[in-house]
Formats: sequence, structure tokens, C-alpha cells
Amino acid sequence: MKIGKKRMKKVILILTFFLLACFTLLAVDPVLPLEILEKQQEIKNFKVDVELVISTHAGQDSEFFFTYYYEEPDKIYLETDDFVLLPKEALKTMQPSFFQADKYSFNYLGKKEGLDILELIPLDKGEKYRLYLAIDSGNSIIRSGELFFQMANYREEFNAIIYFADIDGYALPVYIEGELAVPTKFAIGGEIKEYREGSFHLKLKDYAINIEFPEKIKKSLSSN
Repeated sequence: MKIGKKRMKKVILILTFFLLACFTLLAVDPVLPLEILEKQQEIKNFKVDVELVISTHAGQDSEFFFTYYYEEPDKIYLETDDFVLLPKEALKTMQPSFFQADKYSFNYLGKKEGLDILELIPLDKGEKYRLYLAIDSGNSIIRSGELFFQMANYREEFNAIIYFADIDGYALPVYIEGELAVPTKFAIGGEIKEYREGSFHLKLKDYAINIEFPEKIKKSLSSN
């Protein structure tokens, strides 16, 4: 069968475009986040001042102020006069150990606005969350993340967006906003019977990293 010159040129152009596209896909070098994530593990402890605002759909806003202390691998202490209610999953994102690379498998989802998007899938099947990170590979830092999670005894999935900043060479959260379910009614045994959906945001400032904690704080951390 003979193919005309014009048709042949079209076929060659299509094949050339196809091959270039294939080579471009093969050339994508998925970012391995291990170095960036493992750098977080250099943080042995820190303290940070936190402002928390919880808003419910009933139009009620509650403000809380506390100092958050962290000590590796997962000890935390909140210094406050308030009763602070927050999803433990949101609090976990403030801990460097949360980003320990060997806890996850990774999916590289491509680039968005110049940042590499990674999906982190917990290897522990008992964990009820999904995490996406936007990484600035050129500067080796996490810029933002989105966490999807479930609260205990609540079927619906919530999400939180985390914004990071470069603080002393580490990527640390400075603002977190998201959704949550606030318990409104408890059973006699303390079980939560009813929730009210709402939102929250956290502002974090005045980090102090790898410092010597006062004895009072050390005791509070060791008792947790």
C-alpha cells in the first residue's frame, strides 16, 4: 500500500511527537523526599507559642492560647490554663517524627506551581489519614501540606491545610487550618454521644529549637 508524501509527513510528525512525549515522561525524575523529610529528625525538641481559634457552625468562636512543647520521639506537653480540644492528627503534624520517611510509601504526583507534589501513604494500616506535601526541591524544604483524617467515632473525613516556613533551616508549621467535629454531648461513661461540625485555625510563632527545657517541663513531658 502506498502512502502519499503529505500523509507520510503527518505520520512522521505524530510518531515524533509520541516518542518525545514518551521520553519526557521517562525523564521525569520523581523527587525522593527522604533527605528533606529526614532532616526534620535532627530536631530533638522545641517549644512554640500557639493561638487556636475554633469556630462552630452555630456561630460560636472560642480562642485558646498555649505553649506547645515537643520532645522526641513523640512526647508533647501543652502549657495552658485552658482545656484545649484538637484532633490528635492535627497535633501530630507539628511533630518532626510525623514525617519519618520509613513510616510511608510515596506517590509522586507531578509539579504544581513549581512545587513537587507527593502523596504519603502510611504503612500502618491502622492509621486513618492521608497526607499530601508540596515540596520546594530546589531549596530542600516543605512548603505546605494537606491532611485528610477521621476523628474517632466519626464517619466523615475532615481535612487540614498546613503551611510551613523555614525556621533555622527546618520546615516547621506556622499556620494550620481545617475542619473538626466538636463533642457537644457525653454519656455517663464519658463516651461522646453528639458532635457539632466546625473549623479551626492555629497560628504558631516564636519557635525555640533544640534547647534545654526547665525541670518542670521535663517532668511534665516524662509523665505523658
